[in-house]
Amino acid sequence: MKRVSCAFVSLIIFLTSALCVPSGTVFASSSDREEQQDAQTVRLYVSCDNIQDYLLTSIADSNQYTRYYASEDTHLKFTAYAPVKSLYVMIDKPFIWTLTLPGGDIVKGGENEYLHEYIALDKETTSFEIDIPAGGSISNVYAFTDGRIPDWVQIWQPPCRRADLMVMPTHADDEYLWFGGAIPYYAGELGYNVQVVYLTYHSKQKYRCHELLNGLWKVGVRNYPIITERFIDTLATKWSMESAEKYFGRDNVTEFQVEMLRRFAPRVIIAHDINGEYGHGAHILNASTLLDALQIYEDASVYPESAQKYGIHKVQKCYLHLWNENQITVQWSEKKLGNFGGRSALDMAREGYYCHRSQQKWENHMFQYGAYDCRKFGLAYTTVGYDSPGLNDMFENVDWYDKTKAEIQDEAEANAAQNADSQENTPETLSASDKKSGSRLKARNITLSLFGRKIMIQDIVVAATAMVISLVSIIIVICLKKRE
Repeated sequence: MKRVSCAFVSLIIFLTSALCVPSGTVFASSSDREEQQDAQTVRLYVSCDNIQDYLLTSIADSNQYTRYYASEDTHLKFTAYAPVKSLYVMIDKPFIWTLTLPGGDIVKGGENEYLHEYIALDKETTSFEIDIPAGGSISNVYAFTDGRIPDWVQIWQPPCRRADLMVMPTHADDEYLWFGGAIPYYAGELGYNVQVVYLTYHSKQKYRCHELLNGLWKVGVRNYPIITERFIDTLATKWSMESAEKYFGRDNVTEFQVEMLRRFAPRVIIAHDINGEYGHGAHILNASTLLDALQIYEDASVYPESAQKYGIHKVQKCYLHLWNENQITVQWSEKKLGNFGGRSALDMAREGYYCHRSQQKWENHMFQYGAYDCRKFGLAYTTVGYDSPGLNDMFENVDWYDKTKAEIQDEAEANAAQNADSQENTPETLSASDKKSGSRLKARNITLSLFGRKIMIQDIVVAATAMVISLVSIIIVICLKKRE
């Protein structure tokens, strides 16, 4: 009788264990574990039918300061020294390029105008071809084996639909020198939607764009920045605001500022000192036209093209560096960032700045004192009231429930997609009995949120049933023992 009882209990335990496995559980296979291994960089050999090989070595030399410029349409052939599963392509300015894989599969690159673009391949290959048009300039192509790609490989998201914070540096590296730890703190630590908008383009120093992208990625930005070619950086814009106006055109810059306000509808803006920090004319023009733009961006008759394209939504706050009214002092060195191993926001700003290797010769610093103090800002514009003295919080009084038309549209599309997914397995016509079973299926597919995790109702029912069966089996065993 004991043997029967033990066998019965063992059977119950087995069935209970099977029932307790959640319906969505998928067990990891050996291939899943292999995919978690670090991907390795694969050496590439580059050739072209009508170009000597030594002229192409810069494409695969892992050096962002070298490049190949195509004077005519160029068909590049790549041979990998090991099977590759992904590519990382760096170009110097936006253009459409074409990747051709064995078997004829074609991938278009550059369509998002990203200078750094990651391409995951469907299957491994040891050869591929890239076509670049005349005038295209390619800095580097990296190839990786299957596995977890290095952290420095950038997989950019599109620019923000709605920016929590819009940072408006004039040149690449200004975002750290004058604004301190703002970007690593708000983007890298708090996960806010941070949109960086550069005013000038370094056309004669194309590596500056690679440096700025590397820096932003390092400090946690994931939305691709605005790098406009409308305003080419030149020494002539440095000496005064008048010289910058003469070169860029004040109305052109104001129109650009209005467009950015309408496009990103930022809750908070950080921008330059109205005196240009050390008197840089382009810095002054950037801040001055921004203040002008904040007075006119809500008037749809002013620069109507951007109003029609993006709509108009209220900006809540704008801080200028060193603005002498409504001042706050943000202690970047005291803000410890868990996402960066406990390092401070100022430490990570320095890491971002160090990515601008070409600028280290100037020995610029993020000062926490004196005339250029990167901690000091003033509230130059607000529609949500003034800051509390001593709080030093740029997002104080911000209305997080305020939504743009684009955000409302995104939410509606997401809800529609979710509803479509839940109904995709439901037949268009059902019999009465099918409808009943269908309603039961829907009931089982309801989810609950418990401790931050979504749990399917059917899993709860199964677990409860298993517990009941276990209790009944225990009671039966006890009764059998008593009879013995």
